Amino acid sequence: MESNDTLNDSYNSFPTFPDQHQLDTVRAALAATLNPRIPNEIRQQALHHLEELKHQPDAPHYGYTFASDAEQNDDALRYYGLQLLEFAVRYRWLEYAPAQTDQLRAWVLSLAGDLRDSDALFLRNKIGQLWVEVAKRCWGEEWMDMDELLLELWEKPMSETGVVNKVFVLYVLEMLSEDIVNNEDAVAGLRLETLGAALNEIMIPHGLYEEHARTRQATRQQQEVRCGDEGWLARVCGLFAECMKFVRMGGVPEEVQSMTACAVKALNALRPTMAWVSLKAAVEANCVDCLFLPFHTEDVALQTAATETLYVLLCRQYNAHWHDAWSHLQLQALRPDRVAMIRQTFERTASSTGDDEAAYTLQKKMAEILSLLADAVSQHPRLIEGGKLDLPMLFDLLLYVLQSKSHVVSIPVLHSWSKMMAVQDHTIIDMVLQALGTLIQTCSERLLRYELLPSESEDEVVRFLDEDFDTTPERHAFLGNYRRYCTGIIQAIARSRPMEAMQHVLEQMRSLLHNGPYTSDRGFETEAYSRNSMPVLQFDAQFNVVSSALKGFSLWCLDVAVLGQEEPLYAKAQADRASAGQSLQEWSYGVISVQVDDPEIAAQVLQTLVLILRTVKPGPEFVLYVIQHLLTMRLDDNPAHTAFSDAVKGFEGLRVIELQKLALVFANELLEVYNELEPRVAELVQAHNDDQRLVWGYRSFLFMIIHRAKGLDRETRMARLQQMLEPVYEAWQDPDLTRSAGSLQTFCDSLALGDLGDFYKAYRFDQIQDWSAHQLDEAGQARQQMVKDRSDLIPLRMTKNMLAATTEKLKPSSEEFETASALWSGIIPVILPTLLQMLRHAQAFHNLNNWSHLPDELQAVIRRTLQDRFWQSGISNESKEDFYARISGSKTSYEGFASTVRGTMRNIREQGYQIIYLMTKFDEQFYSTESLAVPLAEALFADAEALSANHLHPIINLATGLVSRCPPHYREGFLPPLLKELFTKLDAKISQEWEAIGAAHDRNASEADELGDEMRVESVLRQLTFSMVSFVPFLLEYDRQQQQPTPPLRNGTAATNGSSHHHHAPARHPTLSEIVLSDPSVLEPLMLFCTHALRMRDTRCCTIICKAFRTIIPLFQAPTTPNPTSPPTISSFNNNNDNAAQVREFISTAVLQSCITSLHDPYFADMQKDLASLIAHVILLYSPSTDTPREVLCSLPDMTVARVEKAFARIGKAGGSERVLRAVVLELLEGVRGVGIYEAGRIGVAGIGAGGGEAGKRGVRREYMEVETGPARVGEGEEVGLEGVAGLFGEV
Repeated sequence: MESNDTLNDSYNSFPTFPDQHQLDTVRAALAATLNPRIPNEIRQQALHHLEELKHQPDAPHYGYTFASDAEQNDDALRYYGLQLLEFAVRYRWLEYAPAQTDQLRAWVLSLAGDLRDSDALFLRNKIGQLWVEVAKRCWGEEWMDMDELLLELWEKPMSETGVVNKVFVLYVLEMLSEDIVNNEDAVAGLRLETLGAALNEIMIPHGLYEEHARTRQATRQQQEVRCGDEGWLARVCGLFAECMKFVRMGGVPEEVQSMTACAVKALNALRPTMAWVSLKAAVEANCVDCLFLPFHTEDVALQTAATETLYVLLCRQYNAHWHDAWSHLQLQALRPDRVAMIRQTFERTASSTGDDEAAYTLQKKMAEILSLLADAVSQHPRLIEGGKLDLPMLFDLLLYVLQSKSHVVSIPVLHSWSKMMAVQDHTIIDMVLQALGTLIQTCSERLLRYELLPSESEDEVVRFLDEDFDTTPERHAFLGNYRRYCTGIIQAIARSRPMEAMQHVLEQMRSLLHNGPYTSDRGFETEAYSRNSMPVLQFDAQFNVVSSALKGFSLWCLDVAVLGQEEPLYAKAQADRASAGQSLQEWSYGVISVQVDDPEIAAQVLQTLVLILRTVKPGPEFVLYVIQHLLTMRLDDNPAHTAFSDAVKGFEGLRVIELQKLALVFANELLEVYNELEPRVAELVQAHNDDQRLVWGYRSFLFMIIHRAKGLDRETRMARLQQMLEPVYEAWQDPDLTRSAGSLQTFCDSLALGDLGDFYKAYRFDQIQDWSAHQLDEAGQARQQMVKDRSDLIPLRMTKNMLAATTEKLKPSSEEFETASALWSGIIPVILPTLLQMLRHAQAFHNLNNWSHLPDELQAVIRRTLQDRFWQSGISNESKEDFYARISGSKTSYEGFASTVRGTMRNIREQGYQIIYLMTKFDEQFYSTESLAVPLAEALFADAEALSANHLHPIINLATGLVSRCPPHYREGFLPPLLKELFTKLDAKISQEWEAIGAAHDRNASEADELGDEMRVESVLRQLTFSMVSFVPFLLEYDRQQQQPTPPLRNGTAATNGSSHHHHAPARHPTLSEIVLSDPSVLEPLMLFCTHALRMRDTRCCTIICKAFRTIIPLFQAPTTPNPTSPPTISSFNNNNDNAAQVREFISTAVLQSCITSLHDPYFADMQKDLASLIAHVILLYSPSTDTPREVLCSLPDMTVARVEKAFARIGKAGGSERVLRAVVLELLEGVRGVGIYEAGRIGVAGIGAGGGEAGKRGVRREYMEVETGPARVGEGEEVGLEGVAGLFGEV
């Protein structure tokens, strides 16, 4: 390394040495920024001066002067000097002449050569970063001796420098691997071929390098970058082994500590290298042997670092090309002595929650290693063939880890067990069979819904969960995945061993029923009832066990059904099936005789019986016996005990659903006893006459029997079904109903809401702050009941229920379908006009413009009335159960009345949406309705902006159904008006809501309640945005996903309505994507929405939109010389090139500007890769035909035409390499980006490094942490639960 004096003598490319006055000024400015007593104005001036200095020509010399003088300058000043050098390297490198870049490199080498053990680690790391930044720009071309210089530093005796040089080289090697291979580094991406080849050559061991040298290109032979024979992989492994030997032998504590730290640094360097280096290199360097050395010690930190590195190596994907090397590495890790070491370490580090965080982290890492090894053995059974493995020891360890009280520790192994259940290798099957007892017992225990247990529970599983997860949604998602693996294992066990599994799980359920506190005789009390009590949760877990086992048994039945009579197993399979069926029936008879008073338990027993019927499909006698029991089950309600009463209502609703399921399967058997069923159902209808949901549920049950049974002639069937539908026919033809839907006022009058303002004024709603604390008087409650009764008179529920009963699991072209079409074809045109008017008014009710005639104070009351009460998982301060109890307890309060008002409108809308969706199943009858599209679009979207975000999910769901069910020949006429309004109105609504969220964040609300409301609103908005954003790729990819290949249109002209202008072209209709992209009325609002979505602060949604634009952009590329192999463009189905040019201009301006703006926003730091890729493709595909992308980029601050032209040339020569394209854009916009990937958190390869692919407080892997934001509803409390506002259309 050169001395400082030599450098100063040779220095002639930058200005002369800074004078003392300049240096003192910088020192004073830096001191001012760090002194808390300095006034803020002076501090800002000092910061401005220091920032301006970076742009001065002599800044690099200042930087080197500050950084190199350890005697005169403190650490802060030296670090600032390194920042000056870093700025010069990263942002000014291309502006410097070769002599200046050589000088910068020489300064960096000098700083590295003068490192001392006393230097602060952050200074040494910053010098290492400088080394790597220089290497990314010139190594392998101008700089050929870097490896030699690293080796020179490495080989300095530790007796002279300690470990400081080795730690420095290790850090440089780590950063080279990260930036060149693993991370999305823009500068490295521009020289990827050169840097990647150079890094590989200096890393691989001697033997592999010799083989590589013989096959590499001749040009590389003339430019040697490697120094020495060993290679860095072998050197680092050797150093690590040396450090471990020193640590094991012990000695002076300070020296042991130093060598331990050096060993950890070596592992840090190996970890990113293991992600890309040749597996042959890992074998030659004995990496696995090396990484198991820490397990001979008791140093948890070393073991954790080694385990993380080993994970990166072992998770490398198998490929036949490197079979031998991959197998060798796996077998090394699977050696019996190493499996034993892992077990010993597991047992030694076992601890309770909070005792030893480091040991707990190690356990989680080791569990991931075991999961990899288990997957390797099960997916590649040939590893077993050599007899080198101790499988019983390995599988015993897998069971041991599975039983850990920490779900986070056990889930990787649980996942592996779930995959092993499908392995066909006989040796693996034998090992799994030996573990079945433990597996089914453990999985059964783990099906308990731990998220419903109180956080103060002493259960050790709950305590671990509290430690592992910060938020309730994360915990719920994790436990959902955990239970999914458990049910999968139970299902697989029941499929392979049906007799033993069914006997075991059913006996456990029977025992719980006989001994649990589920009747008044055994301690059940209605006044203390809770759905989340431990006895209820235990039975719920066992119910899920039985359900999973029955599914497995059903799959076994399908397996044996394909056996031929001549096959040896046929007779035994038939006997086993008959025996199992008989056992299930006997079990059912026994359960039916058990009295149950707990509604939740009764509901799950009922579901079990129905599931058994549908699985076994027994004879009529047993079917009718069970159905008789279902119809005669009685639970005495006690309205005084709200929680119990609500559970009873839930049981009654479930009973109707389960009966309807049986009607679909056993319609013929039920028809035989229909005359007995009908009066019993009539009794139930009479008993529940005040609940229209149950009334029409039971009537639908009878309707299904008549509709689906085979024993009726067509005339008789039609007559009876028409008689059942007569109330529906009459209701929709009632002139009073038509008149009530004539205007918003008459609609409100019909619901007893016409004088709502007067009612509010009379009861002083505007003067009362806490509506929940004030009860309505008798007249007010009577008015509230009148609203409910009037809403029940609207024939929505009866229509929805009967339509659902008609269409459920209906096969097109079947006799049942023809019957259903005949039943509804006449009434659909009658229903739709009035229904659409109702939907229009139910939306308009929320439009405050329609209440402008009221005084301001009453308008405020209306606004408050229309605001839902929210409960959001992980955000609300109270539990879900407490929230529901509070809602239920305020039904007769002022808040209860407001809830009834908004609930009435919501029910009308959502039932109307469901009716329309069910009508789409009669595609011809529905879509052929004359002039339907425009009034339908108006009804759905005219006042959609007035609805709150959580009420818009059902509209998107309905739109999805309308699009997917639309026959191709109706698409062009039906879909454009609908899609135009959908994108126009929801774009405006969502954009407005995001603006409001941004304004609220700017206000920095301090009140906890206000902040909680904002969090809930933002959570709902994110769900809505995701639903709408996901609709875009649905439209673009629908036909491809449906696998409906269609021949291309000819001569650029689309066929219309099934006709073609060319007799030789086959008749076809445009695909959905063709309609969307070629119809300007749809394309324009769609493009605007997508452009706005690029700026919505939700990375998941922005990622989806980036992918959608990547699909759209090539389609509007300017036409070139025809090439039969080139991808289709918009010209393939749109002969209006002016439209295509307009789209190109829009994308080249608005879309490009949005991408650049988001790239500048620190919020989108993790999305820079996607945004840069999108920008690159706009430039690549559109710049040949328009100068707009150039103009947009040149308009950016400090952007020169030369830089833009150079970038465009690079993009044109990139050869389609995605990483190079992104790198060019990121490098071009380096000064524009608000926060670079380098600072904001690197974008790495999933699974690489200690934190790769992890989420949650304690580093749980993302595959187990997908937070589900699915739908949820509050029952009859008239409120929307925000866990699941999106699930509107069930097929029940």
